[in-house]
Amino acid sequence: MKVEMINYTRKYIIDMKKLEPLVTRIGELANCKDGIVSISFVGEKRIRNINKRFRKKDRATNVISFPFLDVVAGERIIGDIVICPVVASEEADKYGNNFVDYITFLLIHGFLHLLGYDHIRKEDQLIMEQKEEEIFRNISRWNFIKEAGH
Repeated sequence: MKVEMINYTRKYIIDMKKLEPLVTRIGELANCKDGIVSISFVGEKRIRNINKRFRKKDRATNVISFPFLDVVAGERIIGDIVICPVVASEEADKYGNNFVDYITFLLIHGFLHLLGYDHIRKEDQLIMEQKEEEIFRNISRWNFIKEAGH
């Protein structure tokens, strides 16, 4: 698994040496062992614009995925995951979750969307939730993100 990452935030520091093995492990547990995944960490304004443009929802959200699942120049492109750590931090606090665990869950959630999982219908939601929980239980916790200055 090849992981490409870009951090558009100034508020958070991402440790690529920890993120890449985590995403690779998520891929293995989701039966997707090779390919390229792009992960972007963005602020509220950027994710709100993305959400409005592609989902017609004018609000910030925690994660958005763009599946590609194609081969380009001999490499399998799985897709893009866009995460807003600010929204994730607010939601983690609201629900009483650990921030890093919650961001890890969002990575899993976004990755499964890249592979075609969804939660529109109740039965699909149950399948996706079971897979998310299975992957979450079987990964090591990597502290790959922290607030700048902390």
